[in-house]
Amino acid sequence: MGAKMTQMDETQIDQAQEQYSDEIKMLLKKPDKYRDFLLKLMIDNNASDMYLTYWEPPALRVYGKVYRINQFPPLDDDVLSGIAYMFMDDFEGEHFRQNLDIDLWWSAFWRRYRLNISKQQKHIMIVARLLAEKIPTIDELWLPLVFKELIRKTSWIILVAGPTWSGKSTTLAAMIEEINVHYAKHIITIEDPIEYVFEPKEALIEQKQLGSDVLSFARALKAALRQKPDVILFGEMRDLESIKNAITLAETWHLVLSTIHSKSSAQTINKIIDSFPADQQNQIRIQLAETLASVISQRLLRKKNWKGMVPAFEIMINNTAVSNLIRENQIKQINNVIQTNRSAGMILLEDSLIELIERWEVDIQAALALANDSSYLLNELKNRWIWSW
Repeated sequence: MGAKMTQMDETQIDQAQEQYSDEIKMLLKKPDKYRDFLLKLMIDNNASDMYLTYWEPPALRVYGKVYRINQFPPLDDDVLSGIAYMFMDDFEGEHFRQNLDIDLWWSAFWRRYRLNISKQQKHIMIVARLLAEKIPTIDELWLPLVFKELIRKTSWIILVAGPTWSGKSTTLAAMIEEINVHYAKHIITIEDPIEYVFEPKEALIEQKQLGSDVLSFARALKAALRQKPDVILFGEMRDLESIKNAITLAETWHLVLSTIHSKSSAQTINKIIDSFPADQQNQIRIQLAETLASVISQRLLRKKNWKGMVPAFEIMINNTAVSNLIRENQIKQINNVIQTNRSAGMILLEDSLIELIERWEVDIQAALALANDSSYLLNELKNRWIWSW
């Protein structure tokens, strides 16, 4: 089951493959079989994501580019509904009917998938992400060595920032695995859904899924105080109570790791502070200055040779200068501290992008599209004679 597509270029896949036609017609009558066929198709074609949406053929994202599989028939409501509910048990199906959106995980062909099922214009939409075959290590992901230093901390907060699908969960998984392999600690993860399943090594690991194991991140974080963990990972700083609990945990000597949707270190800090009422913001600045260990902002770029993706990072590490800027509400100056502390492991996103350009791994235009400060990037490229004018 499954099919290897033969054309992966800049155009849509238009060439019909007659040998699959009869098989697909049969599979359309069996949602569980068609579901498995499509999941296997992702593996066969190194797809990171699959999109199933109304009156479109299935589509795959391969190295950042979305391809419609035009030799497959458009998906109608019966097929979409059949596939969607095959992913869900009764509890999850009822949750979806009430909330019109659900995050799930699925296992097939010895691989694990992260799923989001939602509605668009009253039709079901399914997005599946294929996770790595095994939990990648910091070395395998070519992450900066400072990541290994950060996870040695016994308290504080480490945040991985960036847009959706930028690899934040994979980076955190690699950091947790580093702790798991080398340190005898108690780790609790709170996820929505559980993505990577860890095999306990030196560490004792407990993984809790939102909905089936815990009712909310906030309640699970509050309960964690009574469960004596050393390390707590939770999926996302998504509300005020979660932020409060994360700070409380860091203040009580826990290492807290999480993600946040923001573009840069400065924006991350402002986003956290601005989520509090005005009369509490001065106190939060003080607490954040004392508990925030690092903000790692990352992006994923398609390689120039189209054979994979490569990450770029902005890394801010809390030191005396950063801590003082947070307290004094001088967040805009944090970039200056990052820029002048390369030897301590800090780096601006733009300088990380320049390194990728210098190694001929990414295209200049792709780097410019993801830069926080494109003017700075352009000036640096000109100064280094990378961009010929």
